[in-house]
Amino acid sequence: MTPKQKQVAVDSLLKSKGWQVIKDEMEKSILQAAYQLCDGPAMPIEEVHFRRGSMWAARKFVDLPDVVSQVLNNDILMDAANRGELKQDATASTL
Repeated sequence: MTPKQKQVAVDSLLKSKGWQVIKDEMEKSILQAAYQLCDGPAMPIEEVHFRRGSMWAARKFVDLPDVVSQVLNNDILMDAANRGELKQDATASTL
């Protein structure tokens, strides 16, 4: 796939109802885990770190499509700039 095709696919994912359902459920789970961390009984520091790491990973998963979209957009702009197709004040909307 070309970067432009990948961008279209990622944009389609971000706009889909399925992704919104997954994102909402992940955010609920992250919040629930944070509450459990605060409200739970005393636990070893290793368990605290493990749970914090799990929440961090879940947040990164939720943010992944947006990050990939930004990277692809930058790749598309760089390719266009290398071909000399962009003006000096280029934005993503000039493509």
